[in-house]
Amino acid sequence: MKTVFSSTEEQEQEIASLVSRFYESVFPKYFTESEILHFREIGVLEPNQSSVTYLATLRDAFQVMTCLQVLMSILDKQKRVMEPKSEELFQHNITLLNECGIFFPFYYDHFSSINHEANSDMQMMHIQVANQYLV
Repeated sequence: MKTVFSSTEEQEQEIASLVSRFYESVFPKYFTESEILHFREIGVLEPNQSSVTYLATLRDAFQVMTCLQVLMSILDKQKRVMEPKSEELFQHNITLLNECGIFFPFYYDHFSSINHEANSDMQMMHIQVANQYLV
């Protein structure tokens, strides 16, 4: 007999937060708004329909959280320095996500070019206003 611990509500919330950050911060740098909407429709970063074991254990939940954090870290560093092992690490974490039942149908190459149109829109959102009344 093997004893396992189930995932906690806090882990579920953290995973939901990481997925939200992907959709709000990461995807807009690389994809258009219509592509991101399509990702939501097809269930990117959601449990696979055939997966019964999604986050069933404490270990799986930690695995998913760690993979999402590593992927975000690689994509953040990609703007500054392209490391040779980044692609291998990126693919390894995608494999782990898929093994945990999380649908992530991308490769490293999908994130190789920044969507300049979306990037300029993101920059406009962070501009400080000069006059309070013009907000």
